[in-house]
Amino acid sequence: MQDAAYKNLFSHPRMVEDLLRGFAAKGWSDALDFTTLEKVPSEFVSEDLRRRQGDGLWRVRFRDASWLQVLLEFQSTADPYMAVRLLVYAGLLYQDLIRRGELGAGGELPPVLPVVLYNGRSRWKAADEVAKLMAPVGEPLARYQPSLRYFVLDERGHRADDLPRGNLVTALIGFENSRSPEALGRAVSLLPDWLRGSGEPELKRAFLHWALRVVMPSGFGSQDVSLLLPQLEEEPTMLAERAKEWYEEARVQGIEQGIERGRAEERALLCRQAARKFGPATAARLSGLLDGLTAPGQLGEVGDWMIECGTGADLLARAERMVQPSS
Repeated sequence: MQDAAYKNLFSHPRMVEDLLRGFAAKGWSDALDFTTLEKVPSEFVSEDLRRRQGDGLWRVRFRDASWLQVLLEFQSTADPYMAVRLLVYAGLLYQDLIRRGELGAGGELPPVLPVVLYNGRSRWKAADEVAKLMAPVGEPLARYQPSLRYFVLDERGHRADDLPRGNLVTALIGFENSRSPEALGRAVSLLPDWLRGSGEPELKRAFLHWALRVVMPSGFGSQDVSLLLPQLEEEPTMLAERAKEWYEEARVQGIEQGIERGRAEERALLCRQAARKFGPATAARLSGLLDGLTAPGQLGEVGDWMIECGTGADLLARAERMVQPSS
C-alpha cells in the first residue's frame, strides 16, 4: 500500500469520520460526537526511549464526554502478527497517556479501537486478535493472557452494492477495485457529489491526487491535479470519459513495456551465450547489433545462428546483414 498517500488522505477528519460511521463503528457511531474528532501524534516513546511510529492516531469524544482513541494501520500485505503489533501500540499509547495525565476523571484509561485498512491482492487471513496467536493453555492460565482484537477493512472483500453511499471510504474502495475503464469511469463520476459537501478543498485535492497518481495505472502520473480539480467539480462526466481513455492508454503502455522487457532479457541471454561460445569481444559487438532488431522473430533467428555458426565472425556477419539488409 502507498503509505504516504493513505496517511495524507486519512489526515483529514472527513475520511476518518466516514471510516468510523460506515465501517469500523457501524451500528454504534451515533454514540460519538464527531465535532470533537482530532488528530494526535502517533509516535510513541517507550520507557527505554525506543520510538514506535504508527500510521495514524485520532481521538473522538463519546457523547458522555469520555474519549475513544482510534489507531490506524495501512497494509498492502497481510501481517500474520498484526494483532501483536497493535497490542504494542496500544500499550505504548496507554503509557504515553499516563505520563501526560490524560486519563478519565477517576484515572481510567480510555478505550482503544485499532483499525487496519488493507488493500492487498489476496484476502486478509491474519488473526484478528492476540488470543488466536497463542498456544492453547488451561483455564487457570488463560485469564492472565493479553487480549486485543482489531477491526480490519479488507477492501477487496466488498462489493460496491453493499457499501454505504456518500461515504468517501466507499469511493476509495471503488477506486482500489476498479479493474476496467468502465469501473474507473463510474468511480470518478461519483466523486463530485460525495466531495461537494466536505467543505475541505485540501481533502478534494488529496483525494484526487491519490486517485490519479497512486491507484490508477502509471500513465496517470502526468496529469496535473490542479487543472483537473475544477474539471472534477464542473464536468465530472467528461473527466470520467477521459479517465477511461487514460486507463486504456496506460494499459497499452504497460503491455508495450512488458514486451520490451522480454526483448531486453532475450538480448542479454544471447550475449551471454555468445560470450561463452565465441568470447567477450564477439558478445560486445553482438550487443550493439541486437539493439537494432525489433521485428518479431528476429532475436529467435539469432538464437538459431548461435548453434549453427562455427565462428564469431560468421555470427556477426549474419547479424549485420539482418540489421542492414542489402537493397
